[in-house]
Amino acid sequence: MIPDITPVNQVDWDRAGGRWYHLPFTYDHTWGRVRVPLYVACAAQPGATIVAIGGTHGDEYEGPVGLKNLIRELDPARLVAGRLIVIPVLNVPAFRAARRGSPLDGENMNRVFPGDASGTITQRIARFVTDEVLARADVVIDLHAGGAGFEIIRCMSFHQVDDPARYAEFRETSLLFGTPFVLIYTGGMGTGLLTGEAETMGKITIGSELGFGASTDRDGVRWAQGGVLNVMRRFGLLAEPFVDLVPEGLDRQRIVSATDIDRYVTASVSGISEPLVPLGAFVRSGQPVARIHDFERIDEPPVEILADGDGYVMCRKFRAATEQGEVVMVIAEEVD
Repeated sequence: MIPDITPVNQVDWDRAGGRWYHLPFTYDHTWGRVRVPLYVACAAQPGATIVAIGGTHGDEYEGPVGLKNLIRELDPARLVAGRLIVIPVLNVPAFRAARRGSPLDGENMNRVFPGDASGTITQRIARFVTDEVLARADVVIDLHAGGAGFEIIRCMSFHQVDDPARYAEFRETSLLFGTPFVLIYTGGMGTGLLTGEAETMGKITIGSELGFGASTDRDGVRWAQGGVLNVMRRFGLLAEPFVDLVPEGLDRQRIVSATDIDRYVTASVSGISEPLVPLGAFVRSGQPVARIHDFERIDEPPVEILADGDGYVMCRKFRAATEQGEVVMVIAEEVD
């Protein structure tokens, strides 16, 4: 049983064994409290700390389901060293509302880090994560999906880093999940990212996109659960062989890069988008990849949207209704 409520200053981060907590964060003048679930499992011997977080956005479900399955099936006695910290649903208000951001304060959890202990409910949760969770971590895994907005190929991801040793750690840790692609992207996509904060703190930091459409993808759930277990094996928490999670028949995992936001494919006009290429397809520069239809001018031909470089289609806009300037597709080039 999860305790009804555990004050944040009473979490036992070090005792051997596994335990659940519900951490309270007050959000209104009538003392209503959001309860954030936290799981801690420790071995008797010291070692690395792995942090895995899901539900940073409330309409992304593969991470929360995979982490819940992992904890339910994991006997803490299997841990031979180190510590596992899991928050399966970080943004509880957004998760309940099936929204990207919190309905309580309008904040996007993944834009407020490191947070503010005196701020809104979202900012205070982020501050707790920064000070108490990320600070203890050696490895941080932030599990995302495309949510309701994007159709995105299943992949692990990490920010572009210049240090060769850090790049190697990020790369090898990401490949353990077995996804067909590992995407390198820019940390300049926004401020206040959880992964950006963890990187600043010197942690090995990876993310993911394990599904889309505010649904629950079975392969995405499997990669979330199995990938975290493989990371635990790599960093010595589990003395077990790695499990190969690469899909049967896949020739190899591909490392691809989409670090230049200016090269993301955007709509030149408003209308209804029609994708012309599937996710994962390899396209050439100048190839038509989408069309935008204007139904106010029903007799006019659609406007073609062209790829501005060679690469793999990693992401497509999920909703057909499209405004001028919106990203309709992300194309990433193979780099490694």
